[in-house]
Amino acid sequence: MNTKLVESIAQIILSLSEEERKLLELKITNLVTSPTVNQSSKQNILDLENRLKQFEKQYQMSSSSFYQQFKSGKLGDGIDFFEWSVFYEMWNNAQQKLTPTES
Repeated sequence: MNTKLVESIAQIILSLSEEERKLLELKITNLVTSPTVNQSSKQNILDLENRLKQFEKQYQMSSSSFYQQFKSGKLGDGIDFFEWSVFYEMWNNAQQKLTPTES
């Protein structure tokens, strides 16, 4: 371990203003968590897409078409339809979290 480097970094951090320390903490947190969260979200989306594809194959319709019909009450209230709607909502939410919002 390079103790001189660590000591130098510690001195630099101690010399930062409160605002600079908060910014540094935010940057470090983003660097540490972002790739992991992003990768985890992508895996969740893939898992949900696989589940949706199973329902689409079984019922011969797209998930978006199913969801519109289900929400309008045209498909009944079978357990499969409730599960499918939950997976579709989860997939939509995961997609929105993964895609940055446009300003």
